[in-house]
Amino acid sequence: MLSLSIFSSSQRISVALYERDNLKKYSERKIIDKKIDSIFSLLNKILKNNKKGLDRIYFSVGPGSYTALRSIKAIAQGISLFYKSEIINVTDFEIYLAHLQNNKNNALVFFEAFNEKFFYQYFKPFKGIYKPNSNCLNEDLDGLKDFLIKKKKREKKIVVISNSRKYSSFFKNMGVEKIIFLQPSADNLARAVFAGYGSKKKEIIYHHTYYE
Repeated sequence: MLSLSIFSSSQRISVALYERDNLKKYSERKIIDKKIDSIFSLLNKILKNNKKGLDRIYFSVGPGSYTALRSIKAIAQGISLFYKSEIINVTDFEIYLAHLQNNKNNALVFFEAFNEKFFYQYFKPFKGIYKPNSNCLNEDLDGLKDFLIKKKKREKKIVVISNSRKYSSFFKNMGVEKIIFLQPSADNLARAVFAGYGSKKKEIIYHHTYYE
């Protein structure tokens, strides 16, 4: 079974081709001027000479730039029509959570958005994966601080997983149990699907703060 994984952040875009759960090809490129046009050359590179078809396509529904997410969705749908592939989605949060296998502590996934605000969500372990224990939030550091203060009153051990080391001292001062860093990619997105986070029913997570 061949699977194509597509991921775009505000800085980089990447694509990966898997045969079952084995990575066969991977390519990534830096995004320039907030344009994801380079995805077509990456896809051509990954899918060139592919005669086996394509069984599944994976992409994230965010949260993130609504325009970019809609573009990725349209590209995935176009490829799926050509190959008659099944589309499977995860959220950006689940890409991080898949990296926390065998961790039994509650987790806060935290990553930068725009305008000095951040996306974050709180999760608890449940039957081998993590389930949401809060809404998806989009606030500044003061809002996150208030959130953590309330959680720390009830939960002594909290793991934070993020894509940025800039806020390590902030989380250490808040007394979190551990800080883990991960750069999301098409590879990590596929691994989130393999870990059990994939679904056909996820809707794009849109936040108006991207346009404030």
